[in-house]
Amino acid sequence: MDIQFYGGKKYRSLRLRIEAVDLLMAYKQVFSYEELSKKLDIHTSMLCRYSQGLTVPNENNVKKIINVLLSKESVREFIYRCLGKYGWDLNKVLANHKILNVVSLYASNTILNNLAGSGLKLLIALPGTSALVTSLIATKLGLPIALIPYESTKSLGDIVEVRDDSYLRKGDYVAVIVDILTVDNLEIITDFLDKHELILKCLIAILLVDRGLESEVGRITLFDYLIP
Repeated sequence: MDIQFYGGKKYRSLRLRIEAVDLLMAYKQVFSYEELSKKLDIHTSMLCRYSQGLTVPNENNVKKIINVLLSKESVREFIYRCLGKYGWDLNKVLANHKILNVVSLYASNTILNNLAGSGLKLLIALPGTSALVTSLIATKLGLPIALIPYESTKSLGDIVEVRDDSYLRKGDYVAVIVDILTVDNLEIITDFLDKHELILKCLIAILLVDRGLESEVGRITLFDYLIP
């Protein structure tokens, strides 16, 4: 199984329009229409009509909204503003489904832009928020998920996963998505990958706690994070 694209051209076009509106509604939580208008070069009245569901964006404006609001620079600014709004509590930020959707769209685009056609077979996550984000990404990409039991660092035989254990194949290409990346989390992930002889093609984190991991992970795979 590789990344799957469902439906025909009309379906994908409609889905992109819905995603564009979802992005606007999420960003509107911490940006004014005037700020968004300046970013997107779309009149405030039109952005308001999109957000209120009075009309849907045309193809040109869909591209503007998705390309601009899913750029790393924009998503980072969005997350930082959301952190400020929620008292710098990442758990509260990620409890907001609109924010989770932005993060999942960003991660999905990152995977698509870098790994489409690569033979990616599986998404892997730790339980909790990581699993929530990964499930949204899996739905968008048509990929299965494996969850690593957080409390089984040294004995990874008990795998809680969407697929049965036989679905993990030696040599499969996988991507890992985590909300917070620490030295301990990376050890858990590495042990799991080594045990099942999986090949890590991409690791995406929302928050990188240990900055020293940037060069370490970057040497072995595609690595992306949003904060700091």
